[in-house]
Amino acid sequence: MHWRRLDREHTQAVLDSVKSAAEPGLFSSTTSEVQSSILPFYKEYRAFKVTNYASLPSFTFTYLGDGSFFHFLDGTNEPIFAVNDKGQLNLTEGNIADYLAFYFENVGVDDGEECYFIKNPHDMPLLDSLDDDSVYAITQNHEAPIISFDAGQGIFTVTAELYVEGQVNRATIEVKKSSGRVTIKDQAMIWNELFEENQEESVL
Repeated sequence: MHWRRLDREHTQAVLDSVKSAAEPGLFSSTTSEVQSSILPFYKEYRAFKVTNYASLPSFTFTYLGDGSFFHFLDGTNEPIFAVNDKGQLNLTEGNIADYLAFYFENVGVDDGEECYFIKNPHDMPLLDSLDDDSVYAITQNHEAPIISFDAGQGIFTVTAELYVEGQVNRATIEVKKSSGRVTIKDQAMIWNELFEENQEESVL
């Protein structure tokens, strides 16, 4: 995703829309920054990041919005599906991978586990935190997502890699074109950094 910082006027407009009546001072234009990013799978909605630099540490909230209405991304699929159900979704074979990357980054998987859809391993948010051997294993063994579409069923089927809690799985994922509902049909582990570490320790 490519983020663009908003000017003062648009920043204030977004802050006025997202601030809570219970906590009106949570964000202010003097201590906060607003950035937006175009999402190719939505017609009018964009992603917005609102960062408060007045607190230590600073914190960021992410929203889906069209400039007037904003949905706070709370870690569940509900805000994403709420936008989808407004008729904003426009999924194609060219942007379905971007949708899944956005979806898993903001929703994760069962039990609140963080999950990343690996479209390009070099773009993974956690890559900088991994050791050199882990980075090498992920990047060298990566296979690009395989995408197919069943027009009769209106369902995309995507075979791709997911990074979940230190392991890389190859998963088959179904996405309904009209609603954007996501179902992981199956997944199998192809690499586990914890297993690799344990193997190295046993050798030593």
